[in-house]
Amino acid sequence: MFEQDYIMRQIHQFIRVLVKMLFNIDSEFTESQLLEYTNSRETAGDLLKKIDDGNINAVENELFELIEDRTKDNLLTGIVFYSYLNEKDDAFLEANDFSRDETEDGIRHLLSEYKIEGMDDFFL
Repeated sequence: MFEQDYIMRQIHQFIRVLVKMLFNIDSEFTESQLLEYTNSRETAGDLLKKIDDGNINAVENELFELIEDRTKDNLLTGIVFYSYLNEKDDAFLEANDFSRDETEDGIRHLLSEYKIEGMDDFFL
């Protein structure tokens, strides 16, 4: 349990640094506050609702399809997605066949899709 809490805090801190460096948003924020910075609020909100409904793997696949066009809005949507997912407790993730490690892997994948290299190894 301690290890999972540590990973959760590391992911949270990493997301804060990403948001600051890539979008110049400097503060504690909630996912709904971050959505205010994107033109894709409805799409991102829909993805978050689907996380709550379960089947996280299918929703993550939707995200990967969305980011194929590599817009800055979709990058922020991906960051919001993983930030929201990271706030879920381990029981929820396990019940929906997902893990904290998969959240970390998803962030790494998101960064690699946008050719953002070097940051993930430093923080995660």
